[in-house]
Amino acid sequence: MFLFGFIIAYPEEIHKSFFALLRYFYNFPHFYFLFAEKKLRFLHPDTVCFRVRATAGAEVDTFCQKYVKILLTSLDFGVIVYVVKVGLFTAFTKNYYFQEGEICCFFSKSAFVLENLTKTEVCALPTAAELRTALSESENSGIRNRLAMLFDEATFVETAAYTKRAFSEFLATDKANEFEGVITGYGAIDGKLVYAFAEDVSRGGAVIDERHAKKIADLYNLALHNGAPVIGIFDSDGTDIFMGTSALSAYGKIMKKVASASGVIPQIAVISGKCVGTAASIAALFDFVIKEKDAAYYVSSPALVGVADAQNDTVSFTGDTAECFAFARSLVSFLPENADVGADVGECADNLNRMLGDLDFAGDGLSMISTIADNAVYYEIGKEYAPVLSTALATIGGVKCGIIATSFAKEEGRITAEAAKKATKFINFCDCFGIPLVTLVDSLGLAVKADNEPAYADALASLAYAYASSDNAKVTVVVGHAIGAAFVLLGSKALGADLVYATDSSEIGALPAESGVAFAWDKYITLETKREELISRWKESVSSPVHAACSGEIDDIISVNELRARICSALLMLAGKARF
Repeated sequence: MFLFGFIIAYPEEIHKSFFALLRYFYNFPHFYFLFAEKKLRFLHPDTVCFRVRATAGAEVDTFCQKYVKILLTSLDFGVIVYVVKVGLFTAFTKNYYFQEGEICCFFSKSAFVLENLTKTEVCALPTAAELRTALSESENSGIRNRLAMLFDEATFVETAAYTKRAFSEFLATDKANEFEGVITGYGAIDGKLVYAFAEDVSRGGAVIDERHAKKIADLYNLALHNGAPVIGIFDSDGTDIFMGTSALSAYGKIMKKVASASGVIPQIAVISGKCVGTAASIAALFDFVIKEKDAAYYVSSPALVGVADAQNDTVSFTGDTAECFAFARSLVSFLPENADVGADVGECADNLNRMLGDLDFAGDGLSMISTIADNAVYYEIGKEYAPVLSTALATIGGVKCGIIATSFAKEEGRITAEAAKKATKFINFCDCFGIPLVTLVDSLGLAVKADNEPAYADALASLAYAYASSDNAKVTVVVGHAIGAAFVLLGSKALGADLVYATDSSEIGALPAESGVAFAWDKYITLETKREELISRWKESVSSPVHAACSGEIDDIISVNELRARICSALLMLAGKARF
């Protein structure tokens, strides 16, 4: 029998009160009823069943009065059936054995109070004004304050603002009307369009579920179509374990979107609270990870593995809340909106021909970066990880570029597996977005350390591949030492550098002069010819920059005084490379 779009099978002797119940649903076409002899189908896979053995009309009345409100206020779908035949029925993966005369109420997994419901009343949906009022109650929450710190004043616009959670039947009923635990939207940072999602732990712990993932995926679609960066603010208690594979799938959907945007638009993750387990791997997919000092960022708990800060290799910056969001703003201001923009060349805020004098960098990579950057302004990336090699973003001669610099004062600038990994990720990012790369070399080669060996060859191979396969402009300067593999791996002409310079006091060769003399010239040491004299001769001949220049591996030999001016000139000359 068809009744106003509802389908139900019933025996003729059914009590009149059951028909009265159906009349309550007349104006609610989002509820569908189907009861057939061998099939029971619902429009939602997760359902709850309540049943009573109804042999008299009074019992039917009691049942209907108790559960009609649940169905009428449910955000999903509900089913009420009167069993007319004994049998086993399957609803999705759930089996129900019905007996003749039972009244059964099925409704989806929204959590409702099941006690003290003695009236049949219709609960209307909230109005738009009521929803806005509910949202306004969270305006002063911690995550809202962070969004205010991130965006230009009064520019953030929320998307899908009224999306509600879809809770498991196992969760507490007082959370049934909560908004979804992630805020999504767009705004301006220094006038640039930026999209952001922010997990709000005050909304049910910001646990990740299908709607959580959908909001983030929809935001990414907007960002990719408009070619604008995405910033993700992470702070979640994890996932709803009762949702099973649908919750796990939510992680996968977010990962897919982040991966699809990699190398297309810049992505910045800010860890403001808990980002653990699978969520940590999502954050690690971003180009930059900014971590608040007290935030939790790990895959396995430090209490279990005995290692703290194990994810430091992916952290770009650590600071307090204000410092982290200021750094995020600085990155957005510096970076191109998308991969199609290419090198950013603006007016130089410093003197293009500024001379450095007879400057001694004391083997400090950051000192070199500061000296050549316009007005000594730079943004260091990954300070805490592999400090022997520094990576930074800076403007040199009005050209925004990336800089890699080794520090001879730290372990003689030797390349470790961690340093290679750090440099590789930075090179790949610069290449994706057409950002020119400057490499400042002062290294005695490879590090001889037992903990390097397990992944050393792979890390070095990845570093070589990153330089060799990148198409962005690349300028390399040997500032001090470039010995052995350091000369090859750190931006050599053989790996595709456009221009390679060396300072007149630099040392370039297969071995350090001391080792070279010990290996090849030790037999020439006499009472008249001291070891120090032979070492000096080796530096002047075998490992001199002139020898490298004569072989065509160095474009020019320059003084430290003109270091910045020559780099500025090279970058301006190469500024259009990524476009052709």
